[in-house]
Amino acid sequence: MKLDQKDIRILTLLQNNARLSNKELAVELDIAPSTCHERLKKLTNEGYFKAFNADLNLKKLGATIEMLVAVRLKRHEREIVNSFIKKVKTIKGIIRFYHLAGDTDFMIHVAVKDSDSLRSFIMDELAGFHNIDHIESSMIYHSECVHNLSYTDIIS
Repeated sequence: MKLDQKDIRILTLLQNNARLSNKELAVELDIAPSTCHERLKKLTNEGYFKAFNADLNLKKLGATIEMLVAVRLKRHEREIVNSFIKKVKTIKGIIRFYHLAGDTDFMIHVAVKDSDSLRSFIMDELAGFHNIDHIESSMIYHSECVHNLSYTDIIS
């Protein structure tokens, strides 16, 4: 599917506010709501949207500390990597994780209530996985999703 400027505008608008109604999108694009609905349906069916999520206020939910936890595995066999990924998906407090190339194998974004919870997360949840070689954590002072990705540079 080749995207035109209206498709790209839909992606941009929804990336910044996924709660926009079809009617609001149509007004922004200066097209009929039915046309907008068809475009949105096609973009969705073609897989341009991975998900529609809410960006929660973690502090309101009691998570006062956010950390990035870097993990290096001892070995990089597919079974070990897949086992680690499966384990990470079950641990409470993980917002997102990334499997990386380079010195760090995984970067885990975690939100916890306090320093005791962080210690428990690292000592009880992560360190129990016997194929971990190294764990390093860094506190996040501020995080913000800015959506500065230029679709025209990627898509053209």
